Amino acid sequence: MARAAAALAEIRNRIAAQHAAGSPGIQACALATDMFDMAIIALWEALVADLGGADRAAVRDRVAVVAHGGYGRRQMAPGSDVDLMLLHDGSAAARRAASAAARRLLQDLCDAGFTVGQSVRSLAEAVRLAGADATILSSLLDSRTLAGPAGLVESLAFKLRKKIARGRRRVATRLLAARGEEADRFGRSVALLEPNVKRSRGGLRDIQLVRWLGTVLHDVDTPEELAMAGAISRADAAAIRAAEEFLVRVRNDLHLAAGKPADDLTRDQQLRIAQARGIESCAGLLGVERFMRDYFGHARRVARVVEALESGVRRPARLRSLTSGLFGHEVDGLYRVGPGGVAALPGRIDRVAGSVRGVIRLVELATLYDLPIDARTWEQVRAAAPTLSPAVDSADRDAFLALFARPEGLGQALRRLHEVGVLEMLIPGFSHARDLLQFNNYHTFTVDEHCIVAVERAVAFASDPGWLGATWRELTRKRPLLLALLIHDLGKGFVEDHSEVGARIARDVAARLALPADEGEIVEFLVLRHLAMAHLAFRRDVGDAGLVVRFARDVGSPEVLRMLSLLTAADVSAVGPGTWTKWKADLLGDLHYRALGHLDGEAPSVDADRGRRALAPLLAGRDADDPLVRIARRLPPAVLRDTPLPRLVEEIGRLSRLPADGVFAAARWQPETGTVAVSVGTREEVASGIFHRVTGALAAERLEILAADIHTLDGGLVLDHFTALDPDFAGEPPADRLADIAAAIREAVKADQPPVFSRVWNPFAPRTSPVGMLPARITFDTESSAETTILEVFAHDSPGLLYGIARALFDAGLSVRSARIGTYLDQVVDAFHVTDRQGRKVVDPAVLAAVRAAIERVAAPLTGPA
Repeated sequence: MARAAAALAEIRNRIAAQHAAGSPGIQACALATDMFDMAIIALWEALVADLGGADRAAVRDRVAVVAHGGYGRRQMAPGSDVDLMLLHDGSAAARRAASAAARRLLQDLCDAGFTVGQSVRSLAEAVRLAGADATILSSLLDSRTLAGPAGLVESLAFKLRKKIARGRRRVATRLLAARGEEADRFGRSVALLEPNVKRSRGGLRDIQLVRWLGTVLHDVDTPEELAMAGAISRADAAAIRAAEEFLVRVRNDLHLAAGKPADDLTRDQQLRIAQARGIESCAGLLGVERFMRDYFGHARRVARVVEALESGVRRPARLRSLTSGLFGHEVDGLYRVGPGGVAALPGRIDRVAGSVRGVIRLVELATLYDLPIDARTWEQVRAAAPTLSPAVDSADRDAFLALFARPEGLGQALRRLHEVGVLEMLIPGFSHARDLLQFNNYHTFTVDEHCIVAVERAVAFASDPGWLGATWRELTRKRPLLLALLIHDLGKGFVEDHSEVGARIARDVAARLALPADEGEIVEFLVLRHLAMAHLAFRRDVGDAGLVVRFARDVGSPEVLRMLSLLTAADVSAVGPGTWTKWKADLLGDLHYRALGHLDGEAPSVDADRGRRALAPLLAGRDADDPLVRIARRLPPAVLRDTPLPRLVEEIGRLSRLPADGVFAAARWQPETGTVAVSVGTREEVASGIFHRVTGALAAERLEILAADIHTLDGGLVLDHFTALDPDFAGEPPADRLADIAAAIREAVKADQPPVFSRVWNPFAPRTSPVGMLPARITFDTESSAETTILEVFAHDSPGLLYGIARALFDAGLSVRSARIGTYLDQVVDAFHVTDRQGRKVVDPAVLAAVRAAIERVAAPLTGPA
């Protein structure tokens, strides 16, 4: 046992040394497998020697120790489990002896430190289970004998081949279905920024799938043999081999760094590996971005091979040809459209694949008829793509722009054109953006995929039941919007601001596609200003009329505003799952309609007047001297615009009845946005610095604050509104939870004690180690608003950060007029509209410098030195 444990330690040390020396990943895995074999065989032989005579004979003659799965393939990563099966002939003696030996073997392996997946099966059981479960079948396809009679594994392989031969396509379909279910859990897109190197699309599991399909369909199991069988090209076989080496070495690196199984290529690990490999930054690209571009290139080539093999399984070539011949029709003398898909006519593939226009037309027909492209046709297009002339003519441009006339299916059409390099011939910026990592904690996809997904999100707004759907339908010209979305982030990966670079790209694309002058100007404007609306809606107080007026003046027309609104929503929703929420939709919609009011002649001040008129019937019958009436007549426009009137009447009624030292607080669930609305009312003399007190109380209750609006009313009354998320509950919090929140706020307002924060802040949020954390950044904007100074803080999120900032502002003599809190995974962007205690805008450089220093002190312990 001690020798086995020492052997395991030696295995890991030797693999680590070999990896550090730069040995190929496959070679390191083979070494690990050989050493595992020796250790396990030694344990097994010692175990057999200890058995009694009858059991020893039964085990020696009737039981085989079988390696399968990754261990059977000889691809043992440093932290991989050992997949073992004790395979016996099914006799009673063998079954009894195998069960006893299995318990002992499992105990010995675990005591030695091995992580084991072990089973005991008869030959008949193994065959039956493989026939019923594709995952078991795929694992047993990679079986080999470690000890015992080799004939058992040979019989297993023979019986499996016989079973497969009775329904090769059916078995292949089951393998593909099992892989599809796994891909659904780990990400079907190749372009995920934190992929699982084993299970994400284009990862090692897809390479294994290629081998399994080769075994099932062609009785071969190497990429080279698959190429000889005509199932894939020689170039594809070489791509599979190169990708396997790259991915195996990355996986070994992850396991060695973690000291255990670890297949997620997180941002921290990407950065560490890139630095360890000495990949340097250049030309606006970080070293880690260059490393990940290599990763995505390999993964994309693997995924492409799997897609081609899958297409052949789903619809055999002879069946496609037969059905298309019977039920299809010809188009342009070059294509056949039928139930099986869109294909080049016999003898016409050179004309289809040999020109940009021919490829675009192929993709257009597939989109128009909502059919797949024939796999053989597409393989020939891919093979011919490197020989296409990069020069495009007017017919090519017209064919490309025709795709935008039917937005449905546009995203997939663009993805197809990008796959074979045609998209970058028309929009050269896609060459630079291909597989370009966005190294931040916000985006999910690579730059090129994000742009295409954004187009798809915009098209999907056609069925949105809210204001986005209405805006999409009101838009008569959709092509400028869709082109802008396709281009909007292509400026990333350069030294300059990506919006400025993107605007230049948009200008070049407009000329290249011969767009009308006004359309080109719109596309350029949308790309240049594609962040402006999100910045204003999510990080500014749109109740500040001056900000909205300047924004509306910058946009210039209702049509461009509609495009920019849709672009903003599509851009945010294309970032990744969970980034687009009802709350953000409402914020963006609010800004959209406020700006539209200025552009179509009805200013938002009308909303406040309407609110005041609507409030009057709710106050009918009360005396003019009634405190509630006096308060209501002098409500600030922002309160009237932003607060539902029944709730507002209730709140000012409670304010009017407050005693001199009174505080009221209420927490309400807002099902339409999935947020908690918090209202706090008191008098100024009761709680100076109410903002930091309430933020501290809410944070201590584990709420995530999204927005705050601070209103000072006549007579020294204060009415504050906060919007927050409650991560403790997936839906509506129970009544006692809301009551506890209100009670905590009342206590905090009356007693200014530092809050106590939970040590576990957000247990569901991804963790980022210090290698991925950046120093806090603080900016001041004294120009945009006529009334307030706008302070923005970019920092790593942590318990109590918002409270610390709010307290620092209070101690510096500033008052918060409103706040918008944006959290992107583990990063926050907090924006505060502040004044001094007399309500004046803060412009004194000395005061601003002191505020900056105070906030840096709050954030420094968490983010590291600036």
